[in-house]
Formats: sequence, structure tokens, C-alpha cells
Amino acid sequence: MKQITICKIKQKLNRAIKLRYNAFLKYREFRNDKNYNIRAVDKGFKDRRILGCNDTKILTRIIKAYNLAKEAQNNAGPSFRPSNEWLPIYEAHLGEIISILKDRNINKLREKYINFFRESCSAGLHGLPIDMNKYYFGGRINKFSRLLILNDTIHRYRLWKKMLGNEFDVRQLAAPLIGNPYGIYIDGTLINCGFYQHYYAVQIARLCKEMKNAKILELGGGYGGMAYFLIRDNENIRYLDFDLPENAALTAYYLLTAFPEKKVLLFGEDELSIDAIENNSIIIMPSFECTKLPDRSIDLAFNSYSLAEMSPETVETFIFEFMRIVRNYILHVNHNSNSVVVADEFGIDPSKYDLLHKKKALWNLGINPNMDEYEYLYQRIER
Repeated sequence: MKQITICKIKQKLNRAIKLRYNAFLKYREFRNDKNYNIRAVDKGFKDRRILGCNDTKILTRIIKAYNLAKEAQNNAGPSFRPSNEWLPIYEAHLGEIISILKDRNINKLREKYINFFRESCSAGLHGLPIDMNKYYFGGRINKFSRLLILNDTIHRYRLWKKMLGNEFDVRQLAAPLIGNPYGIYIDGTLINCGFYQHYYAVQIARLCKEMKNAKILELGGGYGGMAYFLIRDNENIRYLDFDLPENAALTAYYLLTAFPEKKVLLFGEDELSIDAIENNSIIIMPSFECTKLPDRSIDLAFNSYSLAEMSPETVETFIFEFMRIVRNYILHVNHNSNSVVVADEFGIDPSKYDLLHKKKALWNLGINPNMDEYEYLYQRIER
């Protein structure tokens, strides 16, 4: 037992040393960039809570949909419950928001959601791979933490510009201040997670540009960051998000607040059908509802990282559903090591879907040079 403990301590220490060494290397690489201002980091973390907002109707809808989803989830089977890598996050961080939603406490829910970027209810959905509360939200930010977020942001900014060329201005990465976001200012624009999310919104839109009212499904939409850019910049798409009820509730808050003019369908408000998809711009459902979608009813399915964090049974379930419902493209970004099921072994049938490309996803290399993440794009052979 003592040897195991010592081994774990050494492993943790080695990871910390590697993280700091990489931060130093990136500092040397980026320090002459005009946006690399260590003294300006605090500005990106100032309080931006939107107080006094009239969101009672939104919160009432979310609470009702959540409790109906939790009731139905009990009978939906283990594939539609937290598993594998998500389970510890779920158990450690989501207890408070679960209680608030179950108690139907609108005032407490508002208090959490107007600050969700800095609350435990969004754990695992954004941020650097360290304790954000401890290093960024607890007062003065130390020098290493400043370097870490600067390195990550400048790396992503340069990658975003390289991959999209000069087609987009950084101001197009501006997002609403919903949830009290934090970030780094790039050329005067506050950037949170926008580079990665905007890039994939653009890729999805390009793949579907010839399709009328393209139906886009995202499995595990986080808080709705990618969806925001996709919906903002593409008037006629139909966006469907399937997730755990707790995450779906947060996504609903973000997108309902960001797009008050859009028709949005939540669980329990109508049956999930072709007519419902055509008549709503945004549909947010618990993950088990994807089994109700008709065959070949979705133009593109997208997932980033969460598939590789699920149990083998859950991966098998969702890959089966993807292959059943997708009539054009499956696009996903996932780990190809350090997972129970690595991305190469998800099981997408090569007789039904061509692998158009598999390429390294470089977004996280600004803080971790050992990331093994790949982007996969499949196209259905017979449509």
C-alpha cells in the first residue's frame, strides 16, 4: 500500500513538473506576441454577472423539462446515465444543482446560472484541466496560472487563424456575457472557449451548406458554446442537442437566453418527431430521446470528447444510433489513448460509412504536449 501511494505521488509530481516545463517553453515561444500580456489576465476574470434579468419563464420551462427527464431517465437503461470518466465529475460537482432543480427553486437556480462559468454546475464543460476555483476564482491569480491560460489562448488563437485563414475576424468570436464568462482579451475581444467552438461550427456549416434546413445533432453539447456560433451564423439549420438532463438544463438556459426569438423545444413540451424538428430551430433533449428519431433523419452528428469518456456499453449504444439516424456525416473529436474505448475502436461500420479523414486535433497542445486527440469525419456510403 505504501509503495502504491509513493508511486502515485511521484506520478503526480512528474505531471506537475512537465506542465510547468511546457508552460515555460510556450512562454518563450509566445512572449513577443502583442496579446501576451501577463498583467492583463485579471481583466479577463472580472465579474460580468447580468443581474436583474427577467428569466423566470425560461427557468420555469427548464425546471419542468428537467424533472420530467429525470423521471423518464430511471427507465431508460444504463447507457443513458453518467458512466466512466463523467461519473466522478457528476458525483463530486453536480449535487447542488440537482437539488435546486428537483426542489424547483427558481431563485437559487437563477443565482447559479447567471454565474455558471464559475460554478460547479458547469464542471467538466469548459476551462483548463486544473481546479479553476482554486487558481482563478479565489482572488489573486498567481504567475504560473497566468502563464497557463495565456499559453492556451495564444496557441488556440494562432491555430484558429492558421486553419481558417483570413476569412474570419477575431471579433466574430465574441459571445454573450451569459453565465459570467471569463477569458483573455485578443485584439480587444474577450475570448472564452471560442476558437475551438467556432472552428467546428464553421466546419459543420461548410459540410451542410448545400442542404436545405440541415438537421444537426450534437451529442453532449456542453453549455451550448459550439451551438451558439452555429445557430448565430446559419439561419436555416435545425440544431438538436442530446445530453444528460443536468447538462441539457444548462444548455437550455444558455441558448434560450442567447436566442429569445428562436423557437426552442424542451423535453415534455411536444413529441420528438419530424414535424417538431421542422418547426423548431433548437431542440434540447435528454440523451435517451435520440432513440425516437427516425432512420436517416439527421444530416450530421457531432461529438467532441465525451464519447471517449463513456463506458463501452454507452459508446456502443450511441454509435449504433448515429449509424441508424445519420444520412450524411458523422464528425467527432476524441481521445485515441487513455480511454476505456479509444476513438479508433468506436465501431463505425466501414461498409456503411467512409472515413474521409482522421487528423490530429491540436487544440489542447498549448498546455499539454502529450495530448492524443483526433478529428474523424465519416460520410455515409449510401444515402
